[in-house]
Amino acid sequence: MRRLPFFLWLVGIIGVTSFPLTALPEVEILGMDKLIHFFLFSVLGLFYFLGFANKKRSFLLLVFLFAFINELSQYYVPGRFVSAYDFVCNLSGLGISYWVLS
Repeated sequence: MRRLPFFLWLVGIIGVTSFPLTALPEVEILGMDKLIHFFLFSVLGLFYFLGFANKKRSFLLLVFLFAFINELSQYYVPGRFVSAYDFVCNLSGLGISYWVLS
């Protein structure tokens, strides 16, 4: 049960990033997209630490790969594109959660 929030959040991220941008409401606030990426992945890091406390070393590899693959997969979603800035925000969120919880 401790790992359930991690997997639910992971599926949620996949679901949100799989929607074409035309299906989502447009946000006009400058930088909001980057804050959303940061938030989603920092919470993912939090749930990982809560569910997999004894696997901190694998955290870096697994979540890095997920962030990378998730960003690359947006190339195939209509209206979305691969962004190095989004990837950096993903890693920043993960890095902050790793740093705070270690």
